[in-house]
Amino acid sequence: MREIQRLFGVIPKEQYSPTSEECHTKLRYDASLPLRQEGCQRAIPDVESCLLADKLFFSSPVATCQHQQINNICEIVEPFEFKVQVKCSEKLNANKNVLLGEINNKTGQLEWQDFASTRHLESHLNRLFDKQVDNYGFYFIRFATDANSVNGKGDSTQLLIVPSVLSKSKQFQETNLNKININILLLDSVSHSHFLRSMPNSLKSLRQLKQTKVFNFELFQSLRVHTYENLHALFSGELYFRGPFENSKLPPTVNLKYFFKEYKNRGFETMYTDDLCWQGEWGIMRHLLVYKERDMNKRWKNFKISLDEAGVDRVDMMLASCEILDSNNIKYPFLGSPSICYNGQYQHQYILDYLTKRQTMLERNGQPFFHFTLLNVGHEQHGRRIQTLDKDLSDYVKSVSELNNTLTIFLSDHGNSYGEYISRTEEGRLEMTHSFLFMIVPVGVANTLGEERMRALRLNQQRLVSILDLHYALRFLGLGKQEKVDADHQKYLIHPGGIFSEITLNRSCDDIPRIEPNICICKDYDKDVSNDERYELLAEFGLGTINNAIQEQYRKSNPDTKRGFGSCQRLVARHFGNIKQRTKKNGDTEVKMDLYIPHPDISTFIEIIMVVLIVPLKKGEDINFATFERLTPYKPFETCSDKGVTTKFCICSLSKTQHQLNQNEIPPPVNLPPTYPAIFDTKTVIKPIHNKCLFIFTRKNKLGVVLEASNQCTDRVYSLKVDITTANLILSSGSPVKVDLWPGMMSFLVVMTQMDNSHNWDFNYTVDYNLRDV
Repeated sequence: MREIQRLFGVIPKEQYSPTSEECHTKLRYDASLPLRQEGCQRAIPDVESCLLADKLFFSSPVATCQHQQINNICEIVEPFEFKVQVKCSEKLNANKNVLLGEINNKTGQLEWQDFASTRHLESHLNRLFDKQVDNYGFYFIRFATDANSVNGKGDSTQLLIVPSVLSKSKQFQETNLNKININILLLDSVSHSHFLRSMPNSLKSLRQLKQTKVFNFELFQSLRVHTYENLHALFSGELYFRGPFENSKLPPTVNLKYFFKEYKNRGFETMYTDDLCWQGEWGIMRHLLVYKERDMNKRWKNFKISLDEAGVDRVDMMLASCEILDSNNIKYPFLGSPSICYNGQYQHQYILDYLTKRQTMLERNGQPFFHFTLLNVGHEQHGRRIQTLDKDLSDYVKSVSELNNTLTIFLSDHGNSYGEYISRTEEGRLEMTHSFLFMIVPVGVANTLGEERMRALRLNQQRLVSILDLHYALRFLGLGKQEKVDADHQKYLIHPGGIFSEITLNRSCDDIPRIEPNICICKDYDKDVSNDERYELLAEFGLGTINNAIQEQYRKSNPDTKRGFGSCQRLVARHFGNIKQRTKKNGDTEVKMDLYIPHPDISTFIEIIMVVLIVPLKKGEDINFATFERLTPYKPFETCSDKGVTTKFCICSLSKTQHQLNQNEIPPPVNLPPTYPAIFDTKTVIKPIHNKCLFIFTRKNKLGVVLEASNQCTDRVYSLKVDITTANLILSSGSPVKVDLWPGMMSFLVVMTQMDNSHNWDFNYTVDYNLRDV
């Protein structure tokens, strides 16, 4: 009632304050289902996050394509099963040539052909359709003056969607479960909660389906807040773990052929499509490792070879994306643009229109298919653009529900991983790893699955679900029943039937794969911890480890530099907080915390890096820097980052007068007290060791001490060995600590913390070094 009153203006928006129950109800697909009282339970969103979400995501109208005039030159007037007829307007011919744009199958480039009039174009297209010439599912059409005909620029433009010709390359043999069509639509960077708050029309369509069953899995835990790892696990079942500073290392290909090749060999049509341009570096081009080839002709050939090896028959609408993105003056859809339009329509409208036409035709003709579509409409920092998808996805829901033999899966890889909602709310953090998963199961599919599997789907809606459960379900449908899971997965509570088998009631995040710094969506899995001096020391360890990695990468790529840091600055955190802690099965303690680092150009803006540290149970073992995640956008820093330094932990000045420093320039000498900045309000004591070049930096609080070392000279390298003895302290790494200090370097050495709460602790260190000139 309160929500209705607010919508109709009875309660002014600025006075509206939802209860926690109302906030949580809005974020449930079926609020009539009672919340579970055992096993994994989702934390209830707090009221403040609900109010902030309302302000950030709904304070202004959704972006439209009304800034573009719709100019439809030709239209499909009567589609047939194996024939399409087109009609082009004769009223638009006034002194203008008309152009037809097609993708050249040999080069992948969009090429334009001139026609004297729309009548000539209409005849040409209908001849192509009569001959059943296969295409990629679309044609571009433009009016243009003679002067503009060559490059295809013109006054009016259109993207005409035409279902490709249906051809059966091999006979399909129906055998039990593998006759079900598989249709997967993945939305990048859209959490479960954000889907529910942003897609009212789609939800209405889902809820109004009668005979078709809809399953919403409320506890779908993301593997990691990156698309690659989730796709790799979905398609191959393989889990790709990489070290915290291996982000620049090229991961293996996404093993598409595990499913695509198998389904293709069984007579299915296979298609992978997305809204990215194949001439860029992201999406399937990166997944197949063909993006590094700069020669576009060679890249296209390699792309086609890789698709064939992976068993992907078609990519179709993806090939229209280069033209669409270029017309919007963007290379990628990830940041910035509130809407991506072409001829007065959203980009995703064309893709969903094509999927509707082709999938309807395939099912009508008994041709099985395995289709995967990835849309990046939700991948942007403001969290609003996903609303532009709502109406068209609602229509698509209705169309796929009528495909009686097609299992449709809507899911996301993870929630939004940056933006104001993430940085300001605990709920935003949780949403990063709370993906959504819907299954649309028409009657035909339900009958094929059988009651036992349908019952499992019903029960699993409120049980903790992982991407591997979905992988094994697809494996079960496409590859046949298996008796056991892979050896690498036997440590998890995974069933060979995947999500089609009942998931145990008490499953927790310890029982499913997660790649840190993944946040578990189960309530009370991680415990909140208050700041104190011990965590200040751990924050120093996390910050120092990242700084050492920045220096190492910078020097490796710039071996002659006289600096420890280039444009990517040494990180100095102002605060730390949002500390989470849990005890692992082996007794070690996992600590998550945020480091707050001032922006170099904007004093009011804070960069946020979350670090994950492992504090060992056994004495004498090193503290481990497990991984980190940047919670504020880092892509803008690509313009000022140093060669070889991973942008993900680079913070540099975007000012033209400050970035791209000369690596041969002598760095300024270290600031001596009292001007040297405090770290977390702790003063630094600087001790000279040798010849005004070598210094040891010490910071102490009540519970421990931090040591760093600096080489302030440009003509020598110090090979340093620091022997440390302690009383009632543990070291983050064993003694002695060894490091090579090149010119200009300032390296974190060690953190020493108390073993207990005793204040009777002490330490001593001695420094030995070898010196050589450079």
